[in-house]
Amino acid sequence: MNGDVVSILTMAKVIQTAVAPVFLITGIAATLGVLSNRLARITDRARLLDRKLNNSQDEELKDHLTREMRALLKRSRYIHVAFSMSVLSALLVCAVVMVLFVSHLYTLSLGVTLSSCFIAAMLLLICAFLALLAEVFLATRSMRRGMIFKDIGE
Repeated sequence: MNGDVVSILTMAKVIQTAVAPVFLITGIAATLGVLSNRLARITDRARLLDRKLNNSQDEELKDHLTREMRALLKRSRYIHVAFSMSVLSALLVCAVVMVLFVSHLYTLSLGVTLSSCFIAAMLLLICAFLALLAEVFLATRSMRRGMIFKDIGE
């Protein structure tokens, strides 16, 4: 076989290998969409509460609104952490794809680098999902404490 044909076939295998990480990037992008939506809802709710807080003269209502604002702030912090870790994970997955091609083009042995980037990406993604789970727990705890649906009986 001609050397160019072998090189093209080898490049085709590299492209096939790079497809899995690209699908992972798509999944991370979907996660970022979910996180963005949750953060937007938190932000909208915080703006509404801020307007109510500034217009209210009732101290009891102000205390209630302040508690809910604190809960929203905690939730937004977890979303921020999850968002940051997801983006860093996606960047590392992009680096994996890039290193795959660089290692093929320059015939370098970058297996340890590839593995390290991929493991770090997965660890960041795990932490991002844990932060999202913590935010969901905070949201449901707020509902149970009566901040939301307080007039609805069990």
